[in-house]
Amino acid sequence: STPFDNKLDRESINPRFQAYEKFISGMYLGEITRNLLLNLVDASPPILFNGNSTPILNSHYGFDTAYMSDVENAATLDDVKKVIVERVGFKPEDVSLDDAKIVKWACHLVAARAAKLSGCAVASVLIQTGLAKLGGGSSTGNERFSVGVDGRYVRALNIH
Repeated sequence: STPFDNKLDRESINPRFQAYEKFISGMYLGEITRNLLLNLVDASPPILFNGNSTPILNSHYGFDTAYMSDVENAATLDDVKKVIVERVGFKPEDVSLDDAKIVKWACHLVAARAAKLSGCAVASVLIQTGLAKLGGGSSTGNERFSVGVDGRYVRALNIH
């Protein structure tokens, strides 16, 4: 748990409940990222955007998780800057390439943590059901599993 998670939980419609969901759900990841970015804007001295913000960045749930995907999928820092300008409402001259790099880092950090936590849940289920063992590998030695992120579960033999 981080200060960003605590703020999100405190301001949610169900404080102190569903903490794990708040760590991994796309419904909350944009808000965690927004809180992280605002802390970098408000740092002394400011680390991001020369201490400036926008109404979108200042709005509760204003930084949508879709923006994180756009940033993560951006090929260059100029593309990240374009996302920040078009989605978050900054003027192009107010976003440096260093700012773009920091935003990309923040989005990746939040998304990677969510992915690792989600993976822990999947691994726990596989271990509990006897389909995997601690330390890695299949409990039977014959099967490997792929888990799709689109909601489908795929079971295949000898496929990595």
